Amino acid sequence: MKTVKMLFLIVSVIASSLCTAQNGKDLPYSTIFFTRSGNYFLSGCMSTLVFPNQRGISIGPNSVIKYKIYSDGEVNITLDALCAGNGSAKQYVKQLTINIQRGNEYYVSCEGITIKEAEKSKAEKQIAKCKNVVKYEENLENPINPSSVKDIAKKSGKGQATCFLISPEGYLVTNFHAVENANEIFIKGIDGDFTTKFGVTVVGSDPSNDLVLLKITNKSVKFGNPPFGLRLSGVSQAERVYALGFPIADAMGVEIKVTEGIISAKSGIHGDISKFQISASVNPGNSGGPLIDESGNIIGVIYAKSTIADAAGYAVKASYLDNFLKNIEGFNYPTFINELKDKPLTEKIAAFKQYIFILETN
Repeated sequence: MKTVKMLFLIVSVIASSLCTAQNGKDLPYSTIFFTRSGNYFLSGCMSTLVFPNQRGISIGPNSVIKYKIYSDGEVNITLDALCAGNGSAKQYVKQLTINIQRGNEYYVSCEGITIKEAEKSKAEKQIAKCKNVVKYEENLENPINPSSVKDIAKKSGKGQATCFLISPEGYLVTNFHAVENANEIFIKGIDGDFTTKFGVTVVGSDPSNDLVLLKITNKSVKFGNPPFGLRLSGVSQAERVYALGFPIADAMGVEIKVTEGIISAKSGIHGDISKFQISASVNPGNSGGPLIDESGNIIGVIYAKSTIADAAGYAVKASYLDNFLKNIEGFNYPTFINELKDKPLTEKIAAFKQYIFILETN
């Protein structure tokens, strides 16, 4: 395997291993149950739970929050309560520290302006009364205890993602994180057959830009020349785009999914110029799929869904894919000719479907 070193200044983020595209699928975690009763005398407070580096979570009366946490060690939880009374509102800030050990469950009571650990038996009675249990999880892009999670994302090599053909010689592109630590890599969906798996190997990788080039090992499998273009520049903010891929294929099925959106920003997290931020919905399993424009050009490679902002996803720009491919020894850089430009969108998608596959790792 040749690792290509890119001479770009890239802001590092801990992406939600979005081969698994979900925040921490298959990673060890603990669970904290936060409960708040419907006590009338304590209901006049607007209460927000805050973890370090995380977005605040509102907890209302007669509520239960089930929080999945990947960090361990001492975790500070703040209860920020704004309570009405005597014609004015007063703010109270209370803090609780819990020593988290992965694999355990913790129970916390939030009543009025108090936050404290609760007995499991009492908490379970409150949980049983609430029909609506809201689930949240720690955002690993900015973990609560960074030092405690820096290694856990490397423990699992199992996942599902998307990949697409880049050359008729059997070369495919996906995200590096989709195959990192994998013992075996397979694709399925060739000629619409999702029951047969074909092994692929890694030819070149660029971890800094989350890209990898794969090659199918079965020489008897033949591909046509991909009919799409590769657009390296000139993408504008608010331009319409489409994300193609196989999100959560086990649950959502093996028909390719298409979501529509716009270029929300021409930079990613913390201003990362190698990424686009998009409004097109992406989910676990979309990682490695193509982001295309209205003319049928690939303009990016889907790599992450934001766990901080709603309706925000990210894609590696095609210019970085282009540079990556041109620096892989022994790879014959293909000639990209867009044959889809004048076709209607439905025909563009139908053509793309023949070159996009499900990727699975063990």
